[in-house]
Amino acid sequence: MKRFDVINHYIQKYNHQSYLEIGCQWGINLREIVCPNKLAVDPDGKSAANLIMTSDNFFRFYHKTWDCIFIDGLHIESQVDRDIQNSLNVLNPNGTIILHDVNPIAEKHQLETWDGSCAWNGTVWRSFVKLRATRPDLEMFVVDTDYGCGVIRHGRQTCIKLPEVLTYKDLELNREYMLKLITTEHFKNAC
Repeated sequence: MKRFDVINHYIQKYNHQSYLEIGCQWGINLREIVCPNKLAVDPDGKSAANLIMTSDNFFRFYHKTWDCIFIDGLHIESQVDRDIQNSLNVLNPNGTIILHDVNPIAEKHQLETWDGSCAWNGTVWRSFVKLRATRPDLEMFVVDTDYGCGVIRHGRQTCIKLPEVLTYKDLELNREYMLKLITTEHFKNAC
């Protein structure tokens, strides 16, 4: 199961008609998405994006609402925090946000800077976990596939408790609890 399988599942399940992708690089994911209205934003002029700009500028100037939003932009906690909040601000009531790279498999994969030596998930997981600890008005979990596909929808959840300083060691010891990690089989059968 790949990230686009998770996204297409929600598009089909809820009849989503509009799809926004934040960070699309070569457009591999975007080509697999089956949705009538698709738009991709990326600041890299060599990317497959429809709009070449940062997500911050996109949300500053475009105020359309969306049924489904996929966040796979800059993998740094502060940027992911903004991308999630901005996405929540323009998400339609029955909409879905999916984040990529929420479940880094090793500490070297979750650093704020990327040296090119391995897959880079950045600190996306920190943004997701903070939301799990502070937003009882959301339904959130991570599908354990493709470096972790985090799902955010309006709903209800019991907020989790976090340590004062959040470290990768905390994630290693409490991964299932912090991420509300589910298997692909559970996702296929219950979500």
